[in-house]
Amino acid sequence: MVVVYVGSLLFGGVLIAASFFGAGHDTDVHAGGDAGHGDGHDQSQASAILSLLGLRFWSFGSAFFGLTGLALHLIGGPALAALAPLISGGVGVAAGLGASTAFRALARDTIGQVKGASALVGREGRLLLPVARTQRGKVRMPVPGGGHVDLLAESDDDDALDAGVEVLIVEVRGNVAIVERAPAALPPGRS
Repeated sequence: MVVVYVGSLLFGGVLIAASFFGAGHDTDVHAGGDAGHGDGHDQSQASAILSLLGLRFWSFGSAFFGLTGLALHLIGGPALAALAPLISGGVGVAAGLGASTAFRALARDTIGQVKGASALVGREGRLLLPVARTQRGKVRMPVPGGGHVDLLAESDDDDALDAGVEVLIVEVRGNVAIVERAPAALPPGRS
């Protein structure tokens, strides 16, 4: 049985190492369907079942099955050696499901975009760094409940905006706020 544990550990370890270095990065099966349709409970069950078909499940499951079985067999003595296949199987399934669920949750998150960006449009802030049409700066906005949030800022205006100027966020593109001079900060005669 030790040969099975070592083989599983090596097999899973090689798959994990290969995925770490970029091989097979799109090989997991994902639950499809239209967002917003159907029962969330049914979708989570389908997702859990489909994760059993993914490469991440099998790589982490076999690695942890082998590692746990080998450890129980070597340090547990004859009493644990008899239970080792059951315990290692449970640990392998739990590790495989945990890894595939964690990676699926990480893949769902949007990187490079501010969550709720549409809520920032129309809010005012103060420039920390100057902004021009070809120069990115930084804007600081107060948030409800105290504190502040800093965002990269750009302007579509031809006039440069200096640090310290009050600005209005007119659009958010990805994680960059598009700003213009706030109406209260406009010089007399400009609108």
